Amino acid sequence: MLLDRSQWKLHFPFGLLALLLIVGGAVWYVTESNAAGRWLGGGSTPGLVCGIASGLIIFAEMFLWPRKALRRWRLFPTKYWMAAHLWLGMICFPLAVLHCGFHLGGYLPATLMVVFAVAYFSGIYGWAIQNVLPRWLLRNVPGETIYSQIDHVSGLAIDDIRRMLISSCGQRRSKSQEPIEVEEELDISVTQTIVIGAIRQVGKTSGRTLQTRQATDGRDDRDVLWTAFDNIQPFLEQGGRVESPVTNRRSAELYFQSIRKDCETTSHGVVDLLEQACEQRRQFDVQANVHRWLHGWLPIHIGVSIATTILLLVHIWTALKYW
Repeated sequence: MLLDRSQWKLHFPFGLLALLLIVGGAVWYVTESNAAGRWLGGGSTPGLVCGIASGLIIFAEMFLWPRKALRRWRLFPTKYWMAAHLWLGMICFPLAVLHCGFHLGGYLPATLMVVFAVAYFSGIYGWAIQNVLPRWLLRNVPGETIYSQIDHVSGLAIDDIRRMLISSCGQRRSKSQEPIEVEEELDISVTQTIVIGAIRQVGKTSGRTLQTRQATDGRDDRDVLWTAFDNIQPFLEQGGRVESPVTNRRSAELYFQSIRKDCETTSHGVVDLLEQACEQRRQFDVQANVHRWLHGWLPIHIGVSIATTILLLVHIWTALKYW
């Protein structure tokens, strides 16, 4: 859940409640422990109250799952559930530590605390990166697109480049120097105006837009340009999963500089389009990596949270049985 100044009214009540609970519980527990001359355990009054509070918070946290499944009932706005999930979840583990008196205890309580710690800190990790990485992505990857559409958008970029090459320098030639008619169905003549995709940013909004370009005459550089396209096409299709001279920005700059030296000035616009397409694909690779960081923690957090809840139920049953 993103945090910014515009949402302080939403988070303030839950943050204040969490602060009062943890401070009140800690002061009470420390005061009673000082009076007893030792750290009190879960059987003491403050330890028991802290344990009950932590357990209730855990059960409330887990209600977020069925709440999403029953959202059509409009039980409570999701944003309030998320705010409560965040702030109350921040204090449930410290309350559990007070409950156990800073000791892991037997096998079951120790296992519960270790699994609980994994769930707790994985949740903090997820909350932290969800507040950092999306903002970083917005600033540093202006060419981002919908994650599931990366391969599709890359395919559109390849089609755009192919159309521009046909329009600028004609069909590629075979070894016999005869044009290969594989792109004949595109029906594009040399030097006509074509519409291609481009990355454009207006203010804080960026994305893929349509752009009209006048194709230049690059027939003298036909072989150089088509060869360059053949060299970068695997990278445009698969990104950093393949070896390519354009995988990183520095090597790509050197590669396209050498191509410009081999081409006439009129062909530099086509070379620029090739370079822009490679830059866009590199940004897609960065976006894919960030996406994995943003979402890879969630299955772990959900799994250990379920395990924590099960172990907590067993712990409660065992405690009541031997009370």
